[in-house]
Order: sequence, then C-alpha cells, then structure tokens
Amino acid sequence: MDIEVLIEKWFNKKISLERIEKHCQQLRIKRRRILENIDLENIRVSCVQRQIHPVNSIERYIDLLCGFVGQAAKNNSYLIIFPEYNFFDLFGLIPGFCCLNQILNKRAIKAKDREKYREKEIGEDREEKSDLKENNHFLTTVFKGVAKPIEAGIKRIVSLLAKEYGIYIYSGSYILKEKEEIYNAGSLFDPEGNLIGTQKKMHLTDFEIKIGIRRASKMEVYSLPFGKVVCPICMDATYFETFRIAREIGADMVILPIANLEEYNLWKALRGIWPRVQESYLYGLKSSLNGWIAGMHFTGKAGIFAPLLMTEGKDGILSLSPSYEGNHLITADVNLKKLYEAREKAEYQEDKNAEFEEKYIEKTYGIN
Repeated sequence: MDIEVLIEKWFNKKISLERIEKHCQQLRIKRRRILENIDLENIRVSCVQRQIHPVNSIERYIDLLCGFVGQAAKNNSYLIIFPEYNFFDLFGLIPGFCCLNQILNKRAIKAKDREKYREKEIGEDREEKSDLKENNHFLTTVFKGVAKPIEAGIKRIVSLLAKEYGIYIYSGSYILKEKEEIYNAGSLFDPEGNLIGTQKKMHLTDFEIKIGIRRASKMEVYSLPFGKVVCPICMDATYFETFRIAREIGADMVILPIANLEEYNLWKALRGIWPRVQESYLYGLKSSLNGWIAGMHFTGKAGIFAPLLMTEGKDGILSLSPSYEGNHLITADVNLKKLYEAREKAEYQEDKNAEFEEKYIEKTYGIN
C-alpha cells in the first residue's frame, strides 16, 4: 500500500461525516433568517483573515470556522468568505506533524533572518528555500492523499454552518481531486446548505505548478438574491482579463480568497484585487490566510473594495484589515444601486480598442 493511500485512509478516519454532524448538533446554533426583503442598497458582507492553526481533531477545526461564521451572523452579514488553502490547519491531524511543523518553521525563520542580514550588511539578495516547499514529489503525494477526505469534510461543515446560521458561505479553497488530477478550488453554499457551485483556480503560482496542481480554463457566474458573483482565486486577480471577463458575464461582486506565499509588501499587494476593481467597476471581496506552516510563510490583508468615487475616503477601500497577520473579520455594506449608477457615470469604463485588443491577444497568446 503506497503512502498516498495510507494518508487518504487516515484522513477518512479522522474526518468522518458522522463526527462532523454530531459535533455541529452539539453546538446548538440558534438558526436565523435574514434573507427576506433584501435591500440591494444595503448588503452586508464579511471577509475572513485568519492565521493557520494546526488542529488535532476535526471538532477543533469546526469550532475555528464556527467562530467566524457566528460573528458574521451577529453582524447581520448575508455572506462570509473564507480564504485560500482554508484546510491547512487539518495537516495537524497527521501524527507527528505539529512537532515537525515547529522544527521546519524555526529553521525557515532563521534562514529568513540570515537573508535579511545579507541584504542589509552585504547587499546580497538571495532567497533561501523551505525544505518542504522544495520537496515537490512529497507534497504532491500528501495533497493527493488528503484531497478527497478534506473536500468531503469541508463541504459538509460549510453546508451545515450555512444552514444553521442562515447565511451564504464561500468555503475558502481546498484541493479538488478529479481522477488523478488535482486542482485548487472553492465552493459557494446557500443558506439552506445547498452547494451553489465550485470554481477552480485558473492562474497558478510557480509553487502550485511544481507540485502538480492543474489550472482551470473557465469562470462561472452565480446569481444570488443580492447580485451576481464570481469566485476566482488569488493569482487570478493578477491579470486584468479575469475581471474583464467577470464584467462581460454579468458579475457585480468578485469573491477572492488569497494566501500569498511571500513576505508582505504593499506594492506587491497592489498587483491584485484593488486595481482590478478600479478597472472593472465591480465590488471586490478578499479573504486572506496568513501564518507559518511547514517552513512556508503566508501573508495578506483581507479587504472589501469598491470603485474610488464610491468610497468615503475616495481611496477605493470600504474595509481593510489593520495588519497582514493575525485573525480579523472585516465587514462592510455594498450598494448595487450605487454601483450601477457609478458605471453609468464612468467616462472611460468599458472603453474598448478592438484593433489593439486583437493584436494584443494574438501576440500574447499566439491566437490567430
């Protein structure tokens, strides 16, 4: 029996649907209904920023998610969005992982300190690699092994929490395994606990390519009672085409979970959702995962963004986490009526140069 099969069997045991349902029942959540008579000028949404925290049981993981959903419900949000790689905490279920994780993280932190010293004192700029990050075959095996059990577990947890709290929930992303291929994907659930749809990541990082994650080639739009949404993932927001397509297929809001595998830098962060929102006249809802795991450091701020002139400070920000690390739940109200009015008034919005675009696409992608 190979290691991938052993990992899958272990996680099936640790993430049983029976345990999930039993624990959710014990939470005794007071079910609520807030989705009647929706005011399209006052739609409250929440985005999660959270730190990776390896857990030793599925029950602790449920409690972790439930805390955020409960707070969003208390804030009267219609929608809560979890971040990319929202399952990393479940690696704590692997025997001995927490000890190994501490060793790898300490080693990586020391390496980063040496890197900073070289940059400051010697002027040498060389990135030291994480031990596990460079072990591509091992990570591929682990991701394939955990994929099916974690997908089933997360979908069941999110479905139950959505139903009990009467709220729309984006699951954050997890590893989706189809036949022998793996994808980075996330799912959207309605307040009845029904799956609305699942979107795979379309633009991959170098790290994801190395460990064998496959890319998607299509983006779906989902109609909710308070507008149409699309759910690209992290790197997808680096490219303006993603948001241009979102507008073309009728989206009002873009759900964007992120987990940036790099040290936080404001200017690098600006490669993503904020400029895309300004270009496309869409609301941008960004959730974020941060912290250390297996020697890898993830950073990023959760934020809710709108076109510049629709925000009080004329900065395009409705709500933004105060830090790129730690746990935060940010909340803001979006107004579809104001969005549609802003689109009508935008002088250059949707301005097109067909001749340039044709040459751009041809030369960039080799398409005739």
